[in-house]
Amino acid sequence: MKIGSARWIAVVWLCAGALLASGCLTSRVTLPRLLPLEPPISATALAGRIADLQQVQTIRSAVQLQFSDYRDSARGIGKAYPSATGALVLRRPQSIRLQVQASLLGSLADMTSDGERFTVAIFYPTDRQAFIHGSNLKRYPVVASSLSERQDVSAFAGLRPQHLLNSLLPPPVPLDSPEISWSVFETRRDEVETAGTHSEWVTRTYYLLYVAQRSASGQWQPRFTYWFDRTLTGTPLTRLEVFEDGGVLSTVSEFGGYATSDGAMKALPAWVRIFRPAEGYALRLTFQSPEVNPASISDDVFTLTNDRNLKVIDLDAQS
Repeated sequence: MKIGSARWIAVVWLCAGALLASGCLTSRVTLPRLLPLEPPISATALAGRIADLQQVQTIRSAVQLQFSDYRDSARGIGKAYPSATGALVLRRPQSIRLQVQASLLGSLADMTSDGERFTVAIFYPTDRQAFIHGSNLKRYPVVASSLSERQDVSAFAGLRPQHLLNSLLPPPVPLDSPEISWSVFETRRDEVETAGTHSEWVTRTYYLLYVAQRSASGQWQPRFTYWFDRTLTGTPLTRLEVFEDGGVLSTVSEFGGYATSDGAMKALPAWVRIFRPAEGYALRLTFQSPEVNPASISDDVFTLTNDRNLKVIDLDAQS
């Protein structure tokens, strides 16, 4: 290499270094705002929070319901139904009763489950009424078409009361069982945060309590993932994912208002949003003056009879 060429290369490198040092080759970019974190919490303490939720044995409450239809989400189309009111009664381990009505239409639906079987009575529209019952452990993919071709009717027919139980009464996690494996790890996720008319990208940090269960074949399969938001006061539970056999994501629940202003955990969240991917619907439920562990609830509350002589649809007979 000639001396002149070496000097020329040195000059080029010096100029490039000067440009980089002066910032001439950089540009400002917009990044999600990293939200500050709450103090760390041990894995044992997080698991203990799920155990503490088991103190809620029964719930009786008026509720506000908002139903959304996601069955056409592959085309980017959804449907939001007008809000409705309801009466909800829950009792561990698996009893539920939910009555739904609208101010102008009257009773829309009534449903119950005892942990093994469910019953759903559809009252609206009146020309498509039905009294549906089946097994909690079975899937009935042809229910919608057997009732009606109308989209709103099939949406009501797809509701299953037992699907709400894990979200409204999170199940206990037997952490000492040899058939259960659990771990806690941290993750971050970019999200859109909206406050009034202002929206911005933020980065939230979560603790994930991951629970797996050994199947009959000896394989480990996911069962639950509990999300605790480290960017909110008290690091509250804000999301629960429930998995079925084969690792299929069956339910995604989001919670709001579990933590008080001082970070203490309340017995119930202010609201729960339940998303069922397989059935293509989401249901947002807001508690209104709930009673936690009331003195007594009669067993008759969880019994639904066909008093209106609706058309009976036995899903087991159909299948």
